[in-house]
Amino acid sequence: MPVSTPYTRFQKTLEEVMQKLKLTPKERAFFAKPQNTYKTEIHIKRDSGKEQAFQAFRIQFNNARGPFKGGIRYHPEANEEEVKALAALMSIKTAVVNIPFGGGKGGVQCNPKELSRKELEAVSRAYVRAMIRHIGADIDCPAPDVNTNPAIMAWMRDEFEKQTHTYSPAMITGKPLSYGGSLGRDTATARGAFFILQEMMDREARDPEELKVAIQGFGNAGATMAHFLHNAGYTVVAVSDSQGGVYSPEGVDPVRIEKYKHKTGQVAGEYCKGSVCDIKRMKLDGVRHVTNEQLLELPCDILIPAALDNVITAKNARKIRAKYILEIANGPTSPEADTILEKKGVKIVPDVLANAGGVTVSYFEWVQGRSGELWTAERVDNELRRIMLDAYKSVQREAHRGNMTYRQAAFAVGAMMVKKQRKQKSKKK
Repeated sequence: MPVSTPYTRFQKTLEEVMQKLKLTPKERAFFAKPQNTYKTEIHIKRDSGKEQAFQAFRIQFNNARGPFKGGIRYHPEANEEEVKALAALMSIKTAVVNIPFGGGKGGVQCNPKELSRKELEAVSRAYVRAMIRHIGADIDCPAPDVNTNPAIMAWMRDEFEKQTHTYSPAMITGKPLSYGGSLGRDTATARGAFFILQEMMDREARDPEELKVAIQGFGNAGATMAHFLHNAGYTVVAVSDSQGGVYSPEGVDPVRIEKYKHKTGQVAGEYCKGSVCDIKRMKLDGVRHVTNEQLLELPCDILIPAALDNVITAKNARKIRAKYILEIANGPTSPEADTILEKKGVKIVPDVLANAGGVTVSYFEWVQGRSGELWTAERVDNELRRIMLDAYKSVQREAHRGNMTYRQAAFAVGAMMVKKQRKQKSKKK
């Protein structure tokens, strides 16, 4: 049996869609592999004086619609297969929301928790030097991803400008506001997903105050989403981080949970130290400790995976009780699980649509960097809402027209947008 990887899972969905679209072998071949794959070792001097090498990647999937676009992740398990899958997903995602970018992704195989700030800066600058011929505002525009942040983007922009002797605010996005960033970028992923969820619930005449939500992942996107939902009247019944989480059928307060997390380093930190929990106190507060696996199977209306990929699989899909799944994480649901959930009548808003708010506001930042204009928070929010809802409507129409799931419809919309742009380019030549 073939090994399942993020890329093979992407390919399986894409193959299903290309068959439905009746694409030619030549058209299929264009989607089959990245245009460019860059792999190298970057070297830094550790604070101890010892030199260390790290594997670094930049994969550019296609640029039929514009410059390659995608984040850079720092993770000990970052590898070519994972980065390739994420680059491929980005090529679909940017097309679904109809912004003029292609798909790319980068990674450095390192554990940033083991690096000092000085060493982290050295890694970031070394990455730019290694990839400098392959990135730039009109070539490939990187952004933050797992374990990277605005400060790292600022170091990368600074290094790029030093090496190229240029002023290049649009060469990278996700920068600090004071260094060419955009208002609204820090909440964009959750905000875009929230707009889509609200639209879906409105169309189905569902009252937020009657809906219960479980969120796996309490990083920036998951925590922000919890606040948006709580403020809109939804009942957030469970949240978790990498060390587990808390569940209360009556609802948890995201503001309190965030305070616990800041104070103790974990979502359940007010009740637990490591795996040891104060059961008596939890009972008094009406909560119980849950693992990340248990959270997925809790009774709720809406399940939001906002952490890792491949967490909903053939093994647990039948146990999922949610009626809706909103994918803020990249690739959280396997193709096998998709099939099971479809038969159960579960509606899934796929990652390539649900979490596209981040790259959409990155596009706004790129536009501002090129024009020198600073958009207001209101303009960012209004434009994000318009683009996300237009994308949602396109996907919904395609799903009804082609008798597809929302994931298949999103891939179909994306693939046809890429095909159309590629055709126009070839005519100009």
